[in-house]
Amino acid sequence: MWNLTYIREIREPDRVKEIFRVARSAWGMEKPESFISDLLNAIRFHGGLVLGAYEKDELIGFLFGVIGRRGNRYYLYSHMTGVSEQRKYSGIGYRLKLRQREWAARQGYELVAWTFDPLMSLNGSFNIRKLGAISRTYLVNFYGTMTDRLNYGVETDRFIAEWWTARERRADSFNPEEYPGAVITSETPAGFRKIEDIRIPHGDRLTVEIPFDYVSIKGTSLESAIEWRLKTRKVFRTLFRRGYTAVSFTSSGGRSYYLFDRQLPRGSGIGSRVFDVE
Repeated sequence: MWNLTYIREIREPDRVKEIFRVARSAWGMEKPESFISDLLNAIRFHGGLVLGAYEKDELIGFLFGVIGRRGNRYYLYSHMTGVSEQRKYSGIGYRLKLRQREWAARQGYELVAWTFDPLMSLNGSFNIRKLGAISRTYLVNFYGTMTDRLNYGVETDRFIAEWWTARERRADSFNPEEYPGAVITSETPAGFRKIEDIRIPHGDRLTVEIPFDYVSIKGTSLESAIEWRLKTRKVFRTLFRRGYTAVSFTSSGGRSYYLFDRQLPRGSGIGSRVFDVE
């Protein structure tokens, strides 16, 4: 006879991944595709959003999100957006996100939120600069251990992107040389930059430099990639705790920067804080 020891909520990301092992045993699921398709159908039926981008009758991109809640505020949490390898950088992901925003606004959601790796320049450029999202929350190792080619070997820290639907927001363009920087970097013999020092200045606006190509750094030196993660973790968490918000992003001359501001402009359409400062 089996003895049930205890039942509890699963909160640790690496323990969540153990669920598929039990699902495989319980329902004979040998591949994750069935698990995922069933989950997406449930999300769609119970009020979430599943979007597809098609070329003729071929699916080439997708997006899905679920209903989220913090306190008394409900929002749309956008979990994943993906475009086929051969059609990346063609604007399809942008069109999917715009359709998602339209849908969320029609459903009465003031906020669409998602997570992204703040050290990936393409993420900062797309989410903060192009879409006009902001971030003021940092999550440490949010997904636990990941083994895909983009995330292997480094803890999965994330920004939460906040995309408010009340009005369209455009990120200000900026010259990083006009603002004090929170990190001092230098170029290594391998051709990438590393953080030499952290000096968080006072003032309402400042920049934080990140790698121009974090994936290449990981491919060259995993130790250097981990160092970038740990040092910028300290910087980002400190800034968010002091009331700064990531409001813009730029890349130029092989270098990439976030712009942080402590004063959100009135009438920007950005609502009050939803997520705790981590």
